[in-house]
Amino acid sequence: MPEKIYTTYQIGKFCQVNIRTVIRWIETGKLKAYSTPGGHRRVKWSDLVNFLSQNQMPIPRELEEAKRKKVLVVDNEKQFIEKVTKALGKVPDIEVKTTASGFDTGALVAEWLPDLILLNFIIPELDSFDITKKIRSNPRFKKIPIIAVISSTDPHELEKVKNSGVDTLLSKSIEVESFLKKIDRFIYTSA
Repeated sequence: MPEKIYTTYQIGKFCQVNIRTVIRWIETGKLKAYSTPGGHRRVKWSDLVNFLSQNQMPIPRELEEAKRKKVLVVDNEKQFIEKVTKALGKVPDIEVKTTASGFDTGALVAEWLPDLILLNFIIPELDSFDITKKIRSNPRFKKIPIIAVISSTDPHELEKVKNSGVDTLLSKSIEVESFLKKIDRFIYTSA
């Protein structure tokens, strides 16, 4: 997911200063920003946090929460969910939500906007192919990385899952170290 962007108005509100002060920070080169084609100033999350840190200003809770990466795990196997949640718990600033319901998956993707989806492709009463298709067809969600969780070793089945629109496959019997490397690749290097 792309990095969060803020307006001068939002920054003034976060920092409890007048919008003119924020504009002055930008014009004097203290706060890195860019202009839209319409001439409006915008600041990336990382540039704002760097500015606040360099000037020993408090970082508002909203900005702290914006750096959290969100992982949605769609699976019905309690043991797998516990293993994944425990492994992701070792990574700072990751929030995990889980579901085994297709309806809840759609609602969570729309409302929560995860940075990554781990989607089990073999859940009874859950059409993971359809879920992937719907996510990929929506411009708002289509760039969310989807990792297909599979337990099958059937080459035909694996090929079918690979061609469904997922970014990569993950074996259900995860090895924690390689799992975390794969997760890192998708949620930190894609931003």
